Amino acid sequence: MSATNFVFLVLLALWFTLAQSDDTKIFNVKDYGAVEGGNVDISRSLLKAWDDACKWKGNRVLEISKGTYFVSPVILRGPCSGPIGFRNLGTLKAPMGLRGNYWIEFRYLDRLTLDGGGKFDGQGPPKRAEPNLPTLLRFTFVTNSVAQNIQLINSQSTHFHLFGCNQTIIRRFTVSAPGDSPNTDGIKIGGSNGITIEDTTIASGDDCVAIIRGSKDIKVTGVVCGPGHGFSIGSMGKSPNERVEQVVMRNCKIFDSTNGLRIKTWATDMPGLVSNILYEDISLTNVDNPIIIEQNYCPSKTCPKGNSKVRITDVKFRNIHGTSLTNNAVNLQCSGSNPCDKIELKDIDIKYVKGTKTTISTCSHVNVQAIGVQMPKPCTIRI
Repeated sequence: MSATNFVFLVLLALWFTLAQSDDTKIFNVKDYGAVEGGNVDISRSLLKAWDDACKWKGNRVLEISKGTYFVSPVILRGPCSGPIGFRNLGTLKAPMGLRGNYWIEFRYLDRLTLDGGGKFDGQGPPKRAEPNLPTLLRFTFVTNSVAQNIQLINSQSTHFHLFGCNQTIIRRFTVSAPGDSPNTDGIKIGGSNGITIEDTTIASGDDCVAIIRGSKDIKVTGVVCGPGHGFSIGSMGKSPNERVEQVVMRNCKIFDSTNGLRIKTWATDMPGLVSNILYEDISLTNVDNPIIIEQNYCPSKTCPKGNSKVRITDVKFRNIHGTSLTNNAVNLQCSGSNPCDKIELKDIDIKYVKGTKTTISTCSHVNVQAIGVQMPKPCTIRI
């Protein structure tokens, strides 16, 4: 652990302790007219309580009491005068059939603590993929913060989206949506630096964790994913110079998923970079595509045709083990004009779930270094 990260964790622990101290001012939404139960919208009460808490000079926490509350879309804005807590002890419910970009958004905040053990219920999921469906919870330009002990359920779109965030920890989250619900990513990270996700359980109809352009220094540990679409980097290559760097995914479990560990780029001429990626100690159970690099990503019938200009380099798969629902357990399809290099496969043990065949590897335009146990048999070097 770097000295910077150690200091950051110590400060976060101190801020969290202060938020629980006896001299903390509690801003309870009920004191601002919020009523639990029924269909009474508490958004106005919530915003008033937030405004007062944000301005308060001292330790402060906005609190949602136990009970069920209906709230329309809100943006809880900073900057505030110092560290601030948001403690949800109850259940917040979104309006049915909500449209728009977001439901609850925290914006321009430093040293936010979101906790309480409560639920954010998006009252979805959608029956089919549609445009303009809201993200359930969004952090926008949030720094030096902690989000923990929260349940996100039945979003109509992504459950938790972090954009432009720095040095933020997400831990002990529970994300839940049906496995067939479209576009319901668990946690999506974009344009962010120094994000840690740990000890979290995600069930969704899309990526459990998606890391997209502009993200660096991302750590994912102790995450259980399933059902869903696994852990994804990308898609990349829709815009020029998109980058994802320094990602560690370690000690995670993936089950009943359409993908396991996936890197995906569009077949466009937009340059970009995916580098310094480590997948380590990952358990797979009943996964369709356990290890996949897909540089001709195409989720529809109208996709660009050509060779991806996104460079994929220095990607390590170490101690990846479990069962595959298909016999093609390792599928590395890289760009013909920009081959993948420095791809390491170390101690890979993935068996075909049906037991009648052995798993196989398929590769194109990739330089693979194989070390230790190899099941399936690794591809030969193909450039």
